[in-house]
Amino acid sequence: MLHKEGLMALQAASAHHAVLDAIATTPSAVPARIRAAQSLPTHPVKHLPRSWLRPSVALLLSASSVRWQRRRLKKSPGVHACKDAATMERPLFDRLVVSGVKALEAAELSRVKAASEVPSESNGGWSGEPREWAEAGPVAKAKQFIADTLAGSYDRDAIGALIDNKIVSSKIMMFSFSTCPFCLKAKRILQDDYGESVEIYECDLEPDGYAVRAELGKRTGRTSMPSTWLGPDLLLGGCNDGGLGGVATLDREGKLSSLLAERNNAMGGNFSPFDWLASFGRPDPKEMIRLKRAVCTACADAPKNGVEASEEVKQKVESAAASLTSLCPANPARMPLTGVWDLLYCTAPGGSSGKLGPFVGDVTQTFVDEVRFVNAVELGPLRIALEAERAVIDDYKIQVTFKEMAICFVGSELFRMPAKGQGVWQQRYVDDNLRVMNTPSLFVLRKRRI
Repeated sequence: MLHKEGLMALQAASAHHAVLDAIATTPSAVPARIRAAQSLPTHPVKHLPRSWLRPSVALLLSASSVRWQRRRLKKSPGVHACKDAATMERPLFDRLVVSGVKALEAAELSRVKAASEVPSESNGGWSGEPREWAEAGPVAKAKQFIADTLAGSYDRDAIGALIDNKIVSSKIMMFSFSTCPFCLKAKRILQDDYGESVEIYECDLEPDGYAVRAELGKRTGRTSMPSTWLGPDLLLGGCNDGGLGGVATLDREGKLSSLLAERNNAMGGNFSPFDWLASFGRPDPKEMIRLKRAVCTACADAPKNGVEASEEVKQKVESAAASLTSLCPANPARMPLTGVWDLLYCTAPGGSSGKLGPFVGDVTQTFVDEVRFVNAVELGPLRIALEAERAVIDDYKIQVTFKEMAICFVGSELFRMPAKGQGVWQQRYVDDNLRVMNTPSLFVLRKRRI
């Protein structure tokens, strides 16, 4: 139970926003008639017991404050005078409340990322944020409340028009958060795997972004990002859910390609004689995308990292890799390499494939600079890293020399020792996100999107 004086203070605050100002400043700011009517003490903060200042009450107080400020905004002449932005200017206390909500949301996003699900038979192939965050229910309603609070008061007609114009005028329209891992994955699928040009509106970077997110939540029943559209009547959804199932889900089910083709036809195609002349003599980008997808699909049909793949699977991957090799950009061994690359497939035995006894770990290749790189196998808390250096021999070959091996457990290095060995790696295909090479074993790696 709330303390009687605390409850009266909350009731008075609901009656008029000036009571909150009084609690934050001085009792003289509270109109005398309100103090008399509610029997408030002369110094509200001093007389409130500590038990009243609980998080649950503070949340109610904050929510009430947002409602008072919104009512005051709607009545304020200054709001109607602001025609350049659809989202209204906020009072100080409202901004403080929103800052707290943003902090809460950031913490939740971190929690959700850490708790993201991996596809399995038990969860029906679900991947990404926990299912309860994506489906309709109490949590979805809570997310809509957070989105509305962050958005504040805004012109729904203006925000709705902004959303409609972007969806109608774009072949593929994605409303996104710039750092959201699910947004990054959906972008990679559309841009890298399908070679599509995507119109992107980053809700966390645009002035009206939070209002756009709140309005999309009201339209679609989900505030999760991304929200990807192929015209006003076709919502693909997010990354793994929503709409028709999500970008990654549709890609995995083999339905995305036909949907994109239909949208392209509806937009009248995108042939340009100038683009044709500029690309004359170069590999067809669409054909290159198709062959890259064929390689990745063949790798996905193999066991993890290609360990113990059947001869049939090996032939399928080699055939797809050979077709892609014919379209390899010039001088593949001289192309700059950065970031982290994940192993999709290899025919090498032993540790190079991530096989440690009966287990198979995750294999990555991380480039430190133009010379140094690290091959690593991670299996639970265990990490085995092999540090190496590379040197270009010619346009297609690099010399690799191994330097040191480090073994870590739970992030702590146990020991380090010199490593011996070297080899010549033949680069068969290299671009910004996919590499195929022979060491002489076949390796296929894809760049990780951070």
